[in-house]
Amino acid sequence: MPRVIDPFTEGQLRWLGLDEEGFRRKVFSIAGRDVGNSEFLSAGLTIFDPGESSSLHNHPDSEEIDFIVKGSGEMLDEHGKATPFAEHTFMLIEKGQFHRHVNTGREPLWLIWVYGPLGELPTT
Repeated sequence: MPRVIDPFTEGQLRWLGLDEEGFRRKVFSIAGRDVGNSEFLSAGLTIFDPGESSSLHNHPDSEEIDFIVKGSGEMLDEHGKATPFAEHTFMLIEKGQFHRHVNTGREPLWLIWVYGPLGELPTT
């Protein structure tokens, strides 16, 4: 049965990057192995405050697509090459490609992510 999901009340909140300055972010998982009863996809919303970023990570067996709801920033590859992104744009990340999202703006960055097949979130 189709569902409407509020990430703030039904999503599984995870704080990531608590051990390193600049990596703290809120992740609201709404689909995956342990939330949302999804068989094929992992999905959610990540909120980065200004200056915060994800760790450099990959999803070895999954493709990822991201949509920027609010804010702006840049995506870095494993060589440090930065690609800017803006509000209301998409990013497509190929299977196994290392990447890092960075909020370079002055407001919170809201990033919706979906990857499949199912994969694990970064732990840092």
